[in-house]
Amino acid sequence: MLFYDRDLAALQAGEPPYSPEWLQGLTLGREVWLDTFKRHYLQNYIASGGSKVKVLVGSEGIGKTHLLRCVEADARSLGYAAVYLSVREMECRINDLPNLYRSIFQGLNLTALVKGLCLKVAERLGYGKERYQGEGRLLPLLIEDGFARYDAEREIRNAAVRTFREIDFGPSFVTFAYTTAYDGLTAGMDSDLFQLRLKWLSGEKLDKQEQQETGLLEQLKRVNARYWLNSLIRLLEQAGMPGLVVLIDDLEAITERVPETGRFRYTPNAIKDTCELFRQMIDDVELLNGLLVVLSGQRAIIDNERRGFKSYEALWMRLQTGLVPSTRFNPFADIVDVDAHYDAVGDDFPERLSARLSQFFKQKGFERRYREGMPDTSQESVLRRAVMENALLAARSEESHGTI
Repeated sequence: MLFYDRDLAALQAGEPPYSPEWLQGLTLGREVWLDTFKRHYLQNYIASGGSKVKVLVGSEGIGKTHLLRCVEADARSLGYAAVYLSVREMECRINDLPNLYRSIFQGLNLTALVKGLCLKVAERLGYGKERYQGEGRLLPLLIEDGFARYDAEREIRNAAVRTFREIDFGPSFVTFAYTTAYDGLTAGMDSDLFQLRLKWLSGEKLDKQEQQETGLLEQLKRVNARYWLNSLIRLLEQAGMPGLVVLIDDLEAITERVPETGRFRYTPNAIKDTCELFRQMIDDVELLNGLLVVLSGQRAIIDNERRGFKSYEALWMRLQTGLVPSTRFNPFADIVDVDAHYDAVGDDFPERLSARLSQFFKQKGFERRYREGMPDTSQESVLRRAVMENALLAARSEESHGTI
């Protein structure tokens, strides 16, 4: 039996668990929004080349991060590249698109990217997954099938060129895709040159010698950052992924002060740049097709007229249609009211969640045990309090001790 200490620690802190198994086991009310969102956007609209920006707003502790994590898990189960970011925890501010690009790159599964590019070329050569799964070199298989080494390398080289030369991204990304797949299929990925290529793809600047060694001359800048993001999405699609899903949490941080200094985290100009960035993502449907962005934050990102979305009219005009008054929760609105989602799940939501937690912990081999010095949860939301108290009282049963 597996126990996930990381997941339990997250629940004890009032945060959603990390593993998809625990997340799915503790999610109630999927039919209210998540199932519709998965079916309409992930399985259809984005997979068909659409682009969308969604916004989740709600009170603190109402379940916004849990919904984001569920979208992330759903996206990954469908093969998407999915990246979760917290504005409060990011090393750089979100108002700069090159920085956002770099943050997205850090969250990608690079092994899956390289494997997918290699599989793409191998399939062109007639090697399906029954013979080659994208890991290791393809060259030995060609030699086994009767090719001389030189001829096998030439076949791989020509296939890689034919695979990527018609793709809708610039010369540098074509060079990256071609050289990465060719090296992966012939020599492996242990070289310093491969690490230099990943350094370039991450948005880091290469010096002149590194540019000459890799053949990657273009550099990530503000003027071409949207083009780079588009090219990254196309690269992920070539690796077999239907698109890119970016989940940006804790957006209320742009309206807050830093506790230690009392200064605002974001200047008025930084907020303007942030809103303009989101506005561009909404309008760039053609350039950024295959991109789904879900923004999430407390109600300040809407209600704060000086530092929230309302302070930037060009963005607010594109979002405010999501706030048409309604007596029913609208799962298709661009602005998803998570407080209304809470109400739609049912008045007994906290009680049902508490029962689900108790049952889930029991199934996983935990027992409910009194604990001295329980943290004070009286200031937490009803939902968060139910999660924390059940997780804090969960202890491994005697027969489960020593299980990994």
